[in-house]
Amino acid sequence: MIPKIQPMETPVTRAEFELRLHHLVENLKNGKVHYPSDIVESLLRLRLLPNGRLDFLSVDETARLQANTVHTFINMREIFEDLEQKIPPSDG
Repeated sequence: MIPKIQPMETPVTRAEFELRLHHLVENLKNGKVHYPSDIVESLLRLRLLPNGRLDFLSVDETARLQANTVHTFINMREIFEDLEQKIPPSDG
C-alpha cells in the first residue's frame, strides 16, 4: 500500500533551513547522494557568515530545492519503514 503523496514541506525557521542544507552537504561528502556537476557547483558556492551561520545570499534555487528534496525523501523512507512493520509478510 502506497501512502498518499503529501506536498513537500518547506522550512519554517532559519534553523530548519540550515539543518536541511547541512544534511545535504554531509550526505554529499559521505557519498550517500550523487549529483550532476552543476548541482555540486551550486552547493560549493554556499558561504558562511563570520558568526558561522549560513549566508542566505549564497543559496540559490538549486541548493534550496535539493535540500528540501533530501529532507522529504528521508521522511518518506521513515513512512515506508513504518508501513513495512505494520504489514505482515505475505506467504507466496
